[in-house]
Amino acid sequence: MARRVLGSTVDVPALRAQLEALATAGEHAQVIATLFELLETVLRDHSDLATRYTTMLRGMYRSKSERVSSDQLALFLAQLPANETATPPDEPPPPPAPEPPPAPEPSPAPVEGDGGSPPTGPLKPAKPKRGGRKPVPPAMRREIVKVPVDPEDLRCCDTEKKVIGTHVRITIEYRPGEAYAIEERAEVRACRICESNVTSAPTTPPPIEGARPGPGMLAQIVTSKNSDAVPLERQSKILARGGARVAPSTLGDWYARAADLVEPLWRALRDDTLLRYLISVDDTGLPVRDRAHARGIKRGHVWTFLGDGGEVGFCEYTPDWKGAWPQATLADFRGQVIQSDGYAGLAPIFARPNAPRRAGCMDHCRRRFVKALEVGDARAAVVVAVLREIYAVEAQARADGVDRDELGRRRHHDSRPLIERLHRMIGDLAGRATPKSPLGKAVAYAVNQWSTLVVFLDDPRVPLSNAHVERQQRRTAIGRRNFLFAGSDDAARRFAILHTLIVNCDLVGAPPFEYLRDIFRHLANDWPAARIRELLPAAWLADQRRQQQQADRAAEAVDDLGAAVAPVDDIVAAAA
Repeated sequence: MARRVLGSTVDVPALRAQLEALATAGEHAQVIATLFELLETVLRDHSDLATRYTTMLRGMYRSKSERVSSDQLALFLAQLPANETATPPDEPPPPPAPEPPPAPEPSPAPVEGDGGSPPTGPLKPAKPKRGGRKPVPPAMRREIVKVPVDPEDLRCCDTEKKVIGTHVRITIEYRPGEAYAIEERAEVRACRICESNVTSAPTTPPPIEGARPGPGMLAQIVTSKNSDAVPLERQSKILARGGARVAPSTLGDWYARAADLVEPLWRALRDDTLLRYLISVDDTGLPVRDRAHARGIKRGHVWTFLGDGGEVGFCEYTPDWKGAWPQATLADFRGQVIQSDGYAGLAPIFARPNAPRRAGCMDHCRRRFVKALEVGDARAAVVVAVLREIYAVEAQARADGVDRDELGRRRHHDSRPLIERLHRMIGDLAGRATPKSPLGKAVAYAVNQWSTLVVFLDDPRVPLSNAHVERQQRRTAIGRRNFLFAGSDDAARRFAILHTLIVNCDLVGAPPFEYLRDIFRHLANDWPAARIRELLPAAWLADQRRQQQQADRAAEAVDDLGAAVAPVDDIVAAAA
């Protein structure tokens, strides 16, 4: 009879008979060794199952944030013996921080209406004022409603009161999304005499020939699906509430044609990204319907490539996770650094002559130690604490808005000693952590990827982590939960093309709906291919800002002219 014990198959009766035979023969050492081997297997399997169980519960019920609070970190550090948290022997003690000069005691402010002596004792810091109500954005459409004074209160002293101002009250209202029809009635004329030479007024060209959606409708469909992760079936119901009944299949056809329209923009953004100095790469899964698959759905992948830390980027779909796909894409890369996690599929790129340098992602390293900490291994706390200090250097540099040279100096002066300390800690744990435990896996990843994790120290153009790429993948992750899967490989590819525009709108700060509506209008009017880069999000946003500045200057000029004419009107009125 065999019994399953925590992942190990043990024939208990046979094992018992074997141990009794060894004991009878006097092989007590062998009996003890066999029992301890079985115990180690049971404990290892138990640890693996406990880790999987904890991870599953965390994914179901807890936030996915990897932040560890200071109090929680201190609690883990307190569980370690003194020699675990102490500085390693080969590390010189850090120099003592200089004591700050004593701050002068502020003089208390006098209290109005009190003639006595001012209050003594330390003053409590003033509480920061709250931000208060934020103003209504200028871009929000406004309906101006003029409210006149009641006729009974309009007169005084036998004359009509003059207007001395207005009291403004702003209310934010909402009207459900409205789909409306534009019926263009193009005039057709013919000669009265010969009744020929017929002339017809041109109508507005549609973005999709032979279909009804206008630029705004296409922009709404793409923005809702790619930016807001709203499935087309749900969009169909939303449109029906607004009075437009459009089948989900029709919306799918419009969505596919929209992707075909903007593919030249995707190619231009792809070319721009591959010409940058640094490219950051990561992928996320996207289920795709596949009738040949055993489950009917396979796991495709959407790759995100960002250039120079997030100045420009593009997305690409691959039907599987084979390294040949990203290798083919990055074969056109002309920069110097490729940043990614430890994905082995990219390794052949760096084996070529004159290959770019590979930079790692510190987030992927930290994530594994945080996971070990969450399952209760307090030894990971010392590593997480040092990583927190390294991230603090980067956060302070961003807050100070330093340039590239200053960032390099701070990394050399502040981050390098922390990285060296982290290296010694990981080396110390490498000999004590069980290889298959969460901490052992975290240590193995850090040791294997160490040469790529420290590239940022010598190159301020390289980010500390790949977090800026992962942020752009959140929409895809939310989308696959909502619309579950893509209908085919072609549909997933079109999703990646349209998602490229949404990603670049986010990178440069352009509103996606307004941008898409505008470019669909231009593309419908046979926009020349030689000027396609004028429609990229960064160029479009710069043009919009330039137009807004011109409009503001024109409005100021009108106001100045009105102010100059006003005295003349007063003189004329007085003379009359």
